[in-house]
Amino acid sequence: MYGEVGYICWDKLVSYYIMKKNSIISFCLSLGLILSCNKPDNFIIETDIEKIAINASKNGLTVEQNGRLGLLINDSVKKNTIGKSLPVVFVSNLSHQKVNLLDELEKVNSDFVLISSDIYCGFGGDCLRNIFPLSLKKYRANYKDIQAICLLKRTESDISDSINFIKTIQELKPLYNSIYIIEEKDANRLNMNANPTRLYVTKHLVVKNIKVGINLTGDLYDEIVQNVK
Repeated sequence: MYGEVGYICWDKLVSYYIMKKNSIISFCLSLGLILSCNKPDNFIIETDIEKIAINASKNGLTVEQNGRLGLLINDSVKKNTIGKSLPVVFVSNLSHQKVNLLDELEKVNSDFVLISSDIYCGFGGDCLRNIFPLSLKKYRANYKDIQAICLLKRTESDISDSINFIKTIQELKPLYNSIYIIEEKDANRLNMNANPTRLYVTKHLVVKNIKVGINLTGDLYDEIVQNVK
């Protein structure tokens, strides 16, 4: 798992981690191709974690190589995200209208936090409902107000059975400045593959940092201070 000492829910990655002895050459080649495709417009570059994992584990991975895989994925995601601008992504607002997320975020006119997860990851759901809002409340009491915007991932399960999804939206509405519904493929374009993921973004829509998972203390206050203050 990448980026945090704690808990992260991966949508598709874990099933491809095969514990057999083999080299990681195919993974390194794939990673090199991804990192070499740096767009001149400096938008976030989508990191295809599933593809990397499949290529890396075709002939199996040792436990040591599996650990290195997580670190290399983490480095790749950070290089493709931090310091880069948010791309054009369309989301749905709570009135069921399709909107350009960039147009919505430009209205904020200050630094802000984007947080994303689906509702099926236990850690991700708990982060959306409890851990992050409580940590943010503590930060606001000690420092300043900052807008927090929730990008709730809609999965195939949500499309076929929307009752729980709608219930979750109602639970989250009092906790965030804004909530938007984002499709999984669009969340991946922001490199918000893991559940949960947080992007700390400037008012110019440039990513200052990306954080995933929740730490063992269940408190993200220090993280918020380090990335917002």
